[in-house]
Amino acid sequence: MSKLKIIQGETKKTCQWHRNTDGEVYGDVGILPNGTCPWLYHTLYPYFLGMLYGARFHFNEHGDCQVCCPAHKGVDVVVKKRDNDGTYDPRIPAHMTYVIFAEVIGVKGDCPYGHKVGDKVIFPTCMPEHYMCPAGFNNVFPFLDLEPPACIDKSQMRCPDWEMEIPFSVTDKAPGKDL
Repeated sequence: MSKLKIIQGETKKTCQWHRNTDGEVYGDVGILPNGTCPWLYHTLYPYFLGMLYGARFHFNEHGDCQVCCPAHKGVDVVVKKRDNDGTYDPRIPAHMTYVIFAEVIGVKGDCPYGHKVGDKVIFPTCMPEHYMCPAGFNNVFPFLDLEPPACIDKSQMRCPDWEMEIPFSVTDKAPGKDL
């Protein structure tokens, strides 16, 4: 598990998604639901947000979408929005009418975060008193001083749509130079 620590600064406004306490210190448990890999969570955020605002994707008749972590041999999930039947997490209040989550459907390699088929990563907007604002985390993630896990190889990364199987590599060389 990474050792994340994010401190919320002083504010005069109230966020609609979380408790918004000045000086709140968020650690791994208060940022990432269920010990989720930060790189997977960062990848999931735009799809979670789309579902929150009514997006429907093409994976199936429910409007779900397929997403994967950036690791070449990583975790595949399906992002879903379902009615809150009270079985997802006891911290989700009954008045929340739906839950947005990613369900792990495949693990192609050794996941350092221990994700396995059947795991669920819940988008914490339905549990704002338990987690840091996911938008805040997504915005600061690129600036966190985190060492990528062993499964991430910059020379072999994946498109977030695991059906596409489009590989990418990241280089530090300037465009137009010999790669």
